[in-house]
Amino acid sequence: MPLFFLAAFAGCNKEGSDIGVNLRPDGGLINSITEEFTQITTRTIAGDSLRTDSLNSNILGAINDPEFGTSRASLVIQPLLDEYGFDLNGNTIDSAVLTLKFDRAQILGGFEKILTYGDLTSEIEIDVYKLDEKLEATTRYYSNFRPALGNKIGSFKGKLNFFDSTWIQISGDSSKVSPQLTIKLDKSFGQEMLDEPASTYSSGENFLEYLKGIVLVPKTTLASGKGAIVGINTRTSNTRLTLHYSDSLTTQIPVGPASERINYYESFNVNGNISAQQNGSGHYNTAYVQAMGGPKVKVNVSEISDLILKGEKMVINEAKITFSIDNSKISSNYAAPYRLLLFAESAEDARPVAFLDYIDAVDPTLQWRDFVNYGGFYDDDVQQYTFHFNRFLQQLIDEYNETGINNFRGFYLSVPSDNPITPARAVLKTNPSLGEVKVSVTYTKLN
Repeated sequence: MPLFFLAAFAGCNKEGSDIGVNLRPDGGLINSITEEFTQITTRTIAGDSLRTDSLNSNILGAINDPEFGTSRASLVIQPLLDEYGFDLNGNTIDSAVLTLKFDRAQILGGFEKILTYGDLTSEIEIDVYKLDEKLEATTRYYSNFRPALGNKIGSFKGKLNFFDSTWIQISGDSSKVSPQLTIKLDKSFGQEMLDEPASTYSSGENFLEYLKGIVLVPKTTLASGKGAIVGINTRTSNTRLTLHYSDSLTTQIPVGPASERINYYESFNVNGNISAQQNGSGHYNTAYVQAMGGPKVKVNVSEISDLILKGEKMVINEAKITFSIDNSKISSNYAAPYRLLLFAESAEDARPVAFLDYIDAVDPTLQWRDFVNYGGFYDDDVQQYTFHFNRFLQQLIDEYNETGINNFRGFYLSVPSDNPITPARAVLKTNPSLGEVKVSVTYTKLN
């Protein structure tokens, strides 16, 4: 018995399960039927607001993408006291500095995904403001959040130097630190902090009454193809506000895991082709998807409904849809998205919702190598994204056979907002007559 269970477990491995399949003309799918669907319509539509107060990382910057227009990722951070009960009165400010540690990469599928997008040689301008509203820990913040801006307290102009280590001076000694963005704030703001009464620094609540947060807003005056957006690590005390005063004294107020950290996104001068589709109807042979709440694609496949409406009992062996990317729109600055997401349409409010097969993406069975079925990863060899929706289609057929209701309303295709967190985008070729978007279903009828 132990040997039997060991063999059965090993058989769950995809490589083992394929043994002997090709010995039969039908590939082991007895009495199976494969249908290729061609009645596919695609259209670019407006994206959705995304929750951005609980991201694995944050981003900052602006790009003027020649294919999509200008996009901006602004960032709200919240420095918090890590000690209390000090008095800064009577000191004179030397400098006030905001330091943002770059987040270099996220590990996905065992590979590093570098958190940059756009032209890193570009010069970026960023304005820094005090936040003029209280952030609530119980409130969810989304990408369409627009914070109330208080006084401007600083600015930055220059290259982001995402990969370059930096030399800094600490108490007269030079030290080399990992890549970071350093912004000198106005001395008047630093002096204002020193002049605050001791009660401001007596508790976290009192300090947040004074400094509710800091908002970084990149400027969008960029030439076509210029600008960059990069990852920022806001979960570390290396991202911090530092006051240097009275020649040799220093006070640091870090950002960290307990801080509120919110991204918000904006788009300007959207490409006319995208606007035309968003305001139009019918099918388009080119489609556009972009992260940061940018455009997504509505996909309709009438023949899937036709299959469901047959009302026949069947087992779905495989159901897949494939999208092709326009390789001419990919470059070193604008790489193809690492992965895309395929969602169903909600019956209640037409919003994107995950379907059954998506569980493989959320909780892949890592102990069963190659057993993840949902897909959606970019295949550079064929320049395509392929998704499987076997379980979803099986559910739709079973529901119709039981209730007489067809719950298929098409798909939505979009770029994830995280993992990796980059403003990635893709121009898709979607002419079904050329096989640029393909749907196939293999099934076995039951007696």
